[in-house]
Amino acid sequence: MPKTSAVPETKLSFIKESLFKVLFENANDSIKKMLTTQYRMHPQIMGAINQFYQQKLNCGIQEADTKRAHNLAGRIIQENNHILWVKTPIGQGFEEEKQGTSRLNVKEIDAIESLCEQMEIAWRPKVADGEPPKEIGIITFYAAQLNAIKDRIEGERFPALSIRTGTVDIFQGMERPVIIVSTVCNNVRGDIGFAKEPERVNVAFSRAQELLIVVGCHDLFTQQTGTVGKMYQEVSKTVRHCGGFVDVSSVLN
Repeated sequence: MPKTSAVPETKLSFIKESLFKVLFENANDSIKKMLTTQYRMHPQIMGAINQFYQQKLNCGIQEADTKRAHNLAGRIIQENNHILWVKTPIGQGFEEEKQGTSRLNVKEIDAIESLCEQMEIAWRPKVADGEPPKEIGIITFYAAQLNAIKDRIEGERFPALSIRTGTVDIFQGMERPVIIVSTVCNNVRGDIGFAKEPERVNVAFSRAQELLIVVGCHDLFTQQTGTVGKMYQEVSKTVRHCGGFVDVSSVLN
């Protein structure tokens, strides 16, 4: 299978300005209505993306803790965790690398691999009892990172997991019980690249039903200026409220 190439500018434009958004904004007010009840995700995950819907979303899932239970509790992931942020430091060996016009972060892949190993251990008994493999989505903003994840996270190593990888545009319209988002950017320039676009962040963070795990440099993203910084600070506030911060050292050890 050929490697995924860089995302064409036409696709990036679609993520930034979808056809639905264009049609909605140009429609007559008399036929517009925002649907405010969602049935996809656990309320903890909804808390991180509600900012994109003027805080008007509410969860229509009855007994969400049961119906959106991930059953992946282990050393890092706890039963009551439905949103986690695995925090990496700025620099200290966690810097991004350039690969052509794309970006790569090997340390984040190390952390994702470790998380998959733990989820494999947690879900394996379920498969032995007749449950299907757990569906996991791994999303990133960069093609170079995607290719490196595909090379490392091989399906045969995780028979209890059904892993699908992709860039944000590939996952638009999809959902998975578990989503891991690799943010990639880690630099002293304060540059977060594609991850500063609210539409892309909303797509990435809203695919998960039971468990959302963000892997990346918390300080770099939350210290952005203006609306971008506020966007990640809102996510951070939700993660903190839910007790979901995890230091990367505990994942890699």
